Amino acid sequence: DKHHFVCRRCLYDLTQKTGDLAELARSFLVAMGFMGTTRFLAKGARSKGRRAYFRKLLPGHQQWALMKNMLNDLVREQRIETTLPKAKEVQQYAEELVFLAKKNTPYHDGLVESILTSAEARRILYERMVPRYVDRNFHFTRILNHWRYRERDTAPMAMIEYVDRPGELRPANPVGAARDQFVAQEFLATRKGRRRHMPEVHRMLRRKSGAPLDEAVVERCVFECQKLGFGGIALAQALVCEAASRGGAPAAAASASVSSAAAAHEK
Repeated sequence: DKHHFVCRRCLYDLTQKTGDLAELARSFLVAMGFMGTTRFLAKGARSKGRRAYFRKLLPGHQQWALMKNMLNDLVREQRIETTLPKAKEVQQYAEELVFLAKKNTPYHDGLVESILTSAEARRILYERMVPRYVDRNFHFTRILNHWRYRERDTAPMAMIEYVDRPGELRPANPVGAARDQFVAQEFLATRKGRRRHMPEVHRMLRRKSGAPLDEAVVERCVFECQKLGFGGIALAQALVCEAASRGGAPAAAASASVSSAAAAHEK
């Protein structure tokens, strides 16, 4: 049995230091039991003598080279197909790569250069991906489990890809100005959207810099906030006054609509 062989082999190696195999085996078995001892020693053999803080895909002198080659391919192609354990292991480095590149300091650029060995991958990272993720702070990648197995070794297969790339089939959740526009669209579309996004729309309208929306959309959002009673009539009037301070006829129209809605609410 493989586990028994590993157990005997590890106990033999340890005995060379202690000198008494029977006493060492007895202490292991008394402390953890036979199955616990076997699992403990076999786990050490599977980990190739290293601490189990990450996946042991290859021997230590080869695994980091594998990760760097996969990162180069991922940055150049923006999506690669590999086994599920390799995809999960390389994802942390793919996320950290964009994080370091966005720092834009000589120290962090040196770290990026130590990870990406090809000039083409570094050019794509700095020229395309850093501007793309200027508003996205994390979650730059996604893993798609194919739920199928490779024929030659039955390894589970998966796809790892960067989000927000051109030609993406399933867009990621928007961020920045695109998030504000998406929330306003969902808020005005249905009653369910108004109940769901009401707090976020409220914070967006109270923002000092203003929301990146058209005046007509802001007017409708203010009216719906007042109609649903979120913040009351005073909040709606304050929002209209802020819009009026920025100027424009739409602000006057919004003020008229809020006043009429307030009268209807009082009746």
